[in-house]
Amino acid sequence: MTTIVKPAFSIGNASIDYYVTVMTANEIFEFSKVSRVDEDANVGYQRHLSEKRADAIADYINAGNIIPGAVILSAQKNAELKFEDGNLTINLIPGSFFVIDGQHRLYGSKKADAEISLPVCILDGLDHAAEVKYFIDINSTQKGVPKTLRIELMKFLSEPDSVDAIRNRLFKDLNESPESPLYERMSATSSAPGRLSLVPFQAAIDPLINGDILGQFVYEDKKKLLINFLSAVEGALEKMDESTNRLTTSAFFQAIFKIFDKVCNLSIMHNKNYSLESMSMVMDGIVSIDLSRHTGSNQAAINDLASELSTLLELHSQKLGTPSGLL
Repeated sequence: MTTIVKPAFSIGNASIDYYVTVMTANEIFEFSKVSRVDEDANVGYQRHLSEKRADAIADYINAGNIIPGAVILSAQKNAELKFEDGNLTINLIPGSFFVIDGQHRLYGSKKADAEISLPVCILDGLDHAAEVKYFIDINSTQKGVPKTLRIELMKFLSEPDSVDAIRNRLFKDLNESPESPLYERMSATSSAPGRLSLVPFQAAIDPLINGDILGQFVYEDKKKLLINFLSAVEGALEKMDESTNRLTTSAFFQAIFKIFDKVCNLSIMHNKNYSLESMSMVMDGIVSIDLSRHTGSNQAAINDLASELSTLLELHSQKLGTPSGLL
């Protein structure tokens, strides 16, 4: 019988032995298995293996990254292991350990081009019910990183002139500039009532950054143009006797930026500039809209609101007439 000896730490309690060590994926496969529901509904508790996810982890490793999460194993009744003098000795009996957590990390590591070492946690003394409980606890109490925080953290990974970098800089500046209608009304790391988060800001701004209008300007002019646009929107809301708080709601913010290019083009057509005064004159076209009819927040509702706003702008432009010199 083959035996391996690994340096380890023992950090268990009176009822459960708990060891922390390091092994390769190939070593773990020699004595462990995954207990899956789809293979044995009576005792299995693991999820179906996603080959796509395992391949993604293999690609992640092949790109030079390391796996920070541990593979958690549970020793079965036939397992033979001994901890002594800082070393953990394991007899490699196939199937003598179950994988409680980390099956995709394990399979992804085995698929990787180079053999890597994985942190391994071994629990000894669990019955089947306890294994299932640990599996549920591990996988139900973990909380994913909120999307708005993930977007904010991209500032540490983005190239200076990338869309991510420009968007995050705009978000910060529009929130910190007193002349901005969004001054101190935005939240970069979480969603909060009355504050615009990075998620709708990204959805609204990213398609425009390198677009026909914003894409032609340097950063400071991008920011100034957005402040003029937002100020014109704020003014239109005030004329409608609407609270300007609507400007920080996700659906309205995304919808209003779907007509950004149109407002800019009409400002140029009628006044040959992007000034606040020109944009305000164009934005007067939306003041007749009944916003109470637009209550949804999904993409269909956003598109419906944007479509009506766009139609109202076209009708308003016709009333303004064709500027002299453009015939």
